[in-house]
Amino acid sequence: MSSTYRVLCLSHDPAIMTDGEYDSPGEAEAAVAAGVGGHAHCDLLIGRYSWSLVEIGCPPTTGPERPGPHYCYPHSGTVWVDLAWARLLVAAHDSTDVRVRVLAADRGLAHWPWERLRRLWDVLGLEARGSASPEPPVAAEPAPGMRIHVDLKGAGSV
Repeated sequence: MSSTYRVLCLSHDPAIMTDGEYDSPGEAEAAVAAGVGGHAHCDLLIGRYSWSLVEIGCPPTTGPERPGPHYCYPHSGTVWVDLAWARLLVAAHDSTDVRVRVLAADRGLAHWPWERLRRLWDVLGLEARGSASPEPPVAAEPAPGMRIHVDLKGAGSV
């Protein structure tokens, strides 16, 4: 089954799909690099659709100069996340457990901070609690000296 690629604008809250469909990730990346009409200076992601959304990609921040801002570290290729993982990351950012929020805020996940993910509630097929723009979670700062231990066979501990 072939995929279609659409550019998502996160400068809107909630995020919107821009006009245009692309047959390959390279075409969508080129559109972002060229500046999608009406969204040249917006925070843009790429959605891969195989009927429904299956992946979200953070387009390259290096190479052809990207006109809009990027909210992560420099990278030369699109960094993709599966829809199920993106939904789990939203739940982690929204968790009341500080240990889970600390893990969600890890620098290795710099493409997917709360500020970006909260705008994707509709696109991810999630229902925002009480509003289309949920409040950001309490800062995910561990207590001084706090260590997080994750036991893959059971629950994490502090």
